[in-house]
Amino acid sequence: MVVITNQSGVARGYYREEDVQALHGWMNNELHQLGARIDAFYFCPHHPKGAIAAYTRECDCRKPRPGLILQAMDDWRADPGTSFLIGDKDSDMTAAEAAGIRGYLFNGPNLLDFVQNIFSSWS
Repeated sequence: MVVITNQSGVARGYYREEDVQALHGWMNNELHQLGARIDAFYFCPHHPKGAIAAYTRECDCRKPRPGLILQAMDDWRADPGTSFLIGDKDSDMTAAEAAGIRGYLFNGPNLLDFVQNIFSSWS
């Protein structure tokens, strides 16, 4: 499993890339205690209205563009036919469609049940 996330707070000067990476490390440590893991994190630090010049731009990695999804799929040799994205915004669904994979809009509260329903619908 990989996580793909927009982190415009970097471009806006709210936090640094290192802070995002520390959060991702913490998340993975918490999941390891439960017997789970995230194989990789991909994040976009850019935003066209950012305050930090190095991150203030349009890019292909920021959802709804599919850049990070396509990169992750290439890195992990993922099959688009069996890949999917779970997101909480319409822009996530747009990114999934642009990447040629299924997108599922999650609005809570139980992610485990939600994922199990996705897998059961495929059989």
